Amino acid sequence: MPASRLSVIMPMHNAAPFVGMAIDSILTQTMGDFIFYIVDDGSTDGSGEIATAKAAGDPRIHLIRQENSGIVASLNRMLALVDTPFVARMDADDVALPLRFERQLARLEAEPSLAALGTQFIEIAADGHILDAQYRQPTGAATIRAELAHRQPIANPTAMFRTAALREAGLYRQAFRHCEDYDLFLRLTEIADIDNLPDVLFHYRRSPGQMSVLNNAPQTRQAAYARLAHDERMAGRRDPFDGLDNLPPTADLDALLGQPGVGARLEAAILTELRYGVGTMGDAEFADYCARVADGIAVTGGGRAVLRCLAGARFDRAARLAFALLRRPAGQRRLANRSARD
Repeated sequence: MPASRLSVIMPMHNAAPFVGMAIDSILTQTMGDFIFYIVDDGSTDGSGEIATAKAAGDPRIHLIRQENSGIVASLNRMLALVDTPFVARMDADDVALPLRFERQLARLEAEPSLAALGTQFIEIAADGHILDAQYRQPTGAATIRAELAHRQPIANPTAMFRTAALREAGLYRQAFRHCEDYDLFLRLTEIADIDNLPDVLFHYRRSPGQMSVLNNAPQTRQAAYARLAHDERMAGRRDPFDGLDNLPPTADLDALLGQPGVGARLEAAILTELRYGVGTMGDAEFADYCARVADGIAVTGGGRAVLRCLAGARFDRAARLAFALLRRPAGQRRLANRSARD
């Protein structure tokens, strides 16, 4: 493999317990001809010093230190520097297994129709012990495209991309800062194929403090907007959120899209999806969820959400959510009662 066919981009913010291992897992890849960009996004826990020491010992590392600007700004800053045909994502708390780059590059070069390629992974805890070695990501471009209509079927930090496809799709978007990869994958699948390798080539760390856990509600909300934008583009209409730094409230969507009722339908879909996390939401998120339910939005599965609270011994939340459901108009209460069976 010629030198510098690949760039690696890794955003980093306060990952001191893990970042050394993450960097080492990249430096010890069997395919070692790459440029490794790391953005230290305003870390205050010593992560920057760890990365600086690693960079001093390996010329492949290009470390950029900046004030905290967020993951989208960090990723796009690195992508602006990339001049290789392929680029791989990495997160600062995960571990890439040694054959990852070798096998991903071989597949991407063999199949020009592929814009992105993920891998299977093993879930590990903060202390490194295995949580789940059985979970399998889907494979096959058609399956991935179908799955993307509902969820993210590729583990973000396992992905390797064709750089030209990334730029054609428009890179990462600030308005989708809590689901930036999902929004990007939806745009990529409109112009090319996406797949996962069947090989386990990654250890994906799960911890209570990771961003996907802390930001579950905004992530769920933004993912629904990303699907709406995808549907609009697929229908041949303009992307309603193109160029925005922040997404508008659902109440403004009817006027923005010129489609009566689209805002209410999207809000109902968001609340339906959020019911899976009622037991683990933060207090403010849960209060907001109950307020929206009480407003009469046609959320499916409200009764089952109450049962989830009870099963998790969150009796206070079960009572508050049941009260919110009872405050709804009679027709919506009947819907909520039926949804307990959903």
